[in-house]
Amino acid sequence: MAQRKPLALANWKMAMTIAESVDFVRDFQRLAGDLPGRVDVIICPPFTALWPVAQALAGSGMQLGAQDVAASTEMARTGQISAPLLAEAGCGWVMLGHWEVRRYGGGDDETVNRKLHLALAAGLTPILLVGEGRDEGGPRESILERRLTHLLAGCPADKAAELVFIYEPEAAIGGDAPTQAEQVAEGCAFIRGWLQQQWGDSVAGVVRIIYGGSVSPEHAAALLSSPDVDGLGASRRGRDPATFVEIVRQVARAKAPTSC
Repeated sequence: MAQRKPLALANWKMAMTIAESVDFVRDFQRLAGDLPGRVDVIICPPFTALWPVAQALAGSGMQLGAQDVAASTEMARTGQISAPLLAEAGCGWVMLGHWEVRRYGGGDDETVNRKLHLALAAGLTPILLVGEGRDEGGPRESILERRLTHLLAGCPADKAAELVFIYEPEAAIGGDAPTQAEQVAEGCAFIRGWLQQQWGDSVAGVVRIIYGGSVSPEHAAALLSSPDVDGLGASRRGRDPATFVEIVRQVARAKAPTSC
């Protein structure tokens, strides 16, 4: 089976002006060298910067993603952006199910599932965020199983194989340190095992699963130690080009050692 290409993601949330976003791309390229050829690097800026960043990324080897998408393609949706509009702006990826969207935007698992199907129909590749909520009781495995079942309802195997999953417990967001490496390994392994039960190794063996939540360079090596963790997603540290380059470098070192 071919090795899964490692992946690093920067989610800038509601930060970074257009000028700051374009400067980031320029500085990251200068510092990163050939890292984007060894690691899939996805940048998810705010909606206002998508088109300028798409232009700045041309020929860089880096890829553009959006932080969310509307759960409808109806035009009468003030303040929302549909999947076809994101694709037209240059996005190839879209994040779905982030805890902050869930909490502030009212999105539940069924809403995320609708977004997934709309994204696929528009040619976007979904990046599904999966984890335990702060107020969800019960075993982690039961929570993840229920969430995955709802999120992926109706998704065919060939499309499931293209998805990226981010294991991110809600409690890890905005903290001083990420989730313990052992818990990260268990969460990512559970997701892969669930995929294997649903679709077999043809899906579970190729799907990339990364960890997100208070990621920093000093914790990267431990977080990447599990064979089921294929990369990392950063927010605060993903806005500084030098810090994010170091995270990407550690992803390459751990997951593409023959290329480093």
